Amino acid sequence: MKQFGKFCAMAAFLVASATYASADSIQLGSYGTGTSNFGNNNSAVNYGGAVLQPNPPFPANPSGFISTGTGNTFNIGTGGGIWTGPVANSSWVSENANSFPGGSFIAPNGYYTYTTTFDALGGNYTGSLNLLADDTVAVYLNDSLTPIVLAGAIGGNGHCADNPPTCLTVDSTDLDLTLLAGSNKLTFVVEQTGLVAEGLDFDGTLTQSAPTPEPSTLLLLGTGLVGSAGALFRRMR
Repeated sequence: MKQFGKFCAMAAFLVASATYASADSIQLGSYGTGTSNFGNNNSAVNYGGAVLQPNPPFPANPSGFISTGTGNTFNIGTGGGIWTGPVANSSWVSENANSFPGGSFIAPNGYYTYTTTFDALGGNYTGSLNLLADDTVAVYLNDSLTPIVLAGAIGGNGHCADNPPTCLTVDSTDLDLTLLAGSNKLTFVVEQTGLVAEGLDFDGTLTQSAPTPEPSTLLLLGTGLVGSAGALFRRMR
């Protein structure tokens, strides 16, 4: 009877695990140092420094201008609605609290690096990333120099970039990524060309494509143990 009880307990545990096992889901969003995380799973946005460049043109893949460092960021406004309002679960952020349209800080032309980190179980993830930036931004994953989102063409630069990502229209990009087990990093390189305001806003979700453990595998093992327990019980009788 003890063996029968053990079989039943193990089967019940595995069937319950199959019921509750689900894919790893990660919510992302921009927020400044020491402020509310809006329920996001990533760290506050870190400012990595700037590589200043007085004159355009600016390349669409500015990986050669990624700077590294540790600096605070600030939640900033939209300049009375000049920028589009922040996407869900986020705030516009910048390395200067007054770097918004009409603010007192004039951001020099150049490339401003921002990073955030988040944990994942690892493997293939799909989802989307929604972006706003002034003037535009390129996005990189885990120190790769190949962007997962290209910066937009600056063009006439009447307000911000002519092509997405811009500060006026949310740019939504579908993602299909391989994440590391443990810590992962997103790097954002904001291109500033207008000698006015500079900032970044983003949110997104990533969901593991094949959850580990797979519920179907656990369910098959659990039902197999139930069958074995039944056979053992019949023999004992």
